[in-house]
Amino acid sequence: MDDLPHPDSKELLALVRGSAEREIYRVLYEHQHEYLTMLEIRSLVGGGRESHEQLGRRRRTLNKSFVIEQQSKQGEIGHRLMGMKEIAKSNVPALNEKTRALVLQPKRCAQCGRTPLEDGVKLQVDHIVPQEWGGTDDLENLQPLCEECNRGKKNLYSSYDQYADKIRLAINEEEAHKRIGELLKAFNGEWVPSEILGVVASVKQYQEDWQKRTRELRELDWIIDTKKERGGRVVSFYRATHWEAWPPGPVAKEIRRREREKKARKQQES
Repeated sequence: MDDLPHPDSKELLALVRGSAEREIYRVLYEHQHEYLTMLEIRSLVGGGRESHEQLGRRRRTLNKSFVIEQQSKQGEIGHRLMGMKEIAKSNVPALNEKTRALVLQPKRCAQCGRTPLEDGVKLQVDHIVPQEWGGTDDLENLQPLCEECNRGKKNLYSSYDQYADKIRLAINEEEAHKRIGELLKAFNGEWVPSEILGVVASVKQYQEDWQKRTRELRELDWIIDTKKERGGRVVSFYRATHWEAWPPGPVAKEIRRREREKKARKQQES
């Protein structure tokens, strides 16, 4: 279901104008792996004074653009969002030609370096921060990727969509330390799989040693725990059980300052 627009995206606004209808869509989008009855939808959107019939009518307006499957559930009808209709896809606003030309101007895949002339690849416009995670159509969030790299990236990132609400709280921070920290905060003390931290840390600029960036948060008096679980492979997890407000100015600069002060104290003590 990777073709579904995010509830906060411009694409959805272009397809669904009513705010009440968009809230119903949000509920179906966030529960797209299950069937919801109208009573369940009402409780999740806060039906207010609308009658059951009015709410049902608003739900049915989504049929124009989306495939919503129905199935019996505990004696009632359950609704499940399955995908977009082809006619709706054609109405989603695309990037304008000037923006597309600017993004593809380097004529080289930003990930593998292959070119259309030398390697016969086809370049596509990619959102560095996916729209599902809060990415925009701004030029700085766009890059050229070949079809293969773009497909691989989408497959990788879509496997983390269950954490999208938490990722959106961290992904647009400019500093890697802040992206890591905000993601840990979003999980509110729960364990975070290391691969998600790595993706979020590197989304704007590749961070070869993002684990070090995570450990460095301890210099700011954060409490960071780690653990490993063994299954088919060893998987690392991180969590923050205590954090402090971000210092003014660049985080990395403040961390370096505190490290120098700590080193100086140790030298004096010795």
